[in-house]
Amino acid sequence: MMDDGFVGRYEVVEPRRGNRRSPDDVKARIVAESLEPGVRVVDVARRHGVIANQLSDWRRQARDCILILP
Repeated sequence: MMDDGFVGRYEVVEPRRGNRRSPDDVKARIVAESLEPGVRVVDVARRHGVIANQLSDWRRQARDCILILP
């Protein structure tokens, strides 16, 4: 076995495949969480397994009254 000097671990991240359809009530809860003071969109998106751009789009839909928040 060859020693390359690496000490640590590897993490394999699987890419998302296809479009997931989230129910409106789930989207609304995630958007509401992202609107809390001091919360970053990217952190909320990561926690829920969506990309930040998608969450930003849901937030726009909420502003435009397309997505109704609880």
